[in-house]
Amino acid sequence: YDIEVSNKSPDEEVKLRRHHLARCMKNFKTDIYFVSTFEPSTKSVDLLTVETFAGTVCKPTDSEMPKEWTINRGLYASFRYEGEWEHYPEWARNLYLMELPARGLARVNGSDIERFYYNEDFVEKDSNDVVCEIFIPVRPV
Repeated sequence: YDIEVSNKSPDEEVKLRRHHLARCMKNFKTDIYFVSTFEPSTKSVDLLTVETFAGTVCKPTDSEMPKEWTINRGLYASFRYEGEWEHYPEWARNLYLMELPARGLARVNGSDIERFYYNEDFVEKDSNDVVCEIFIPVRPV
């Protein structure tokens, strides 16, 4: 999907991601990983094309051969979020705009990894509480 490059949160993307996360948690009842890549859109200079792979960590005893996702080796900045879903997108956006530069880091090409910890209330009671770790590929500037 394409998202607008701006300081405001794109509501449709936020709703879509929450719905997809809740559906994955309901189906798998375990932590869910979103692995995302970002590229400039071919439609407009004000858009980014985002491709996200959602999945879980498979056990060696799983009988089905799942799709695999391999990430690039390298330096990743790690951050943890605990709070309401509605504030997560703004918090994540601030990582790129403020936290990375403040730490002397720049994002490099590669996949961002978000690990959302399984929360039954997020699925069954439509709670907005979420715990997430995000890993961003970086280099020192």
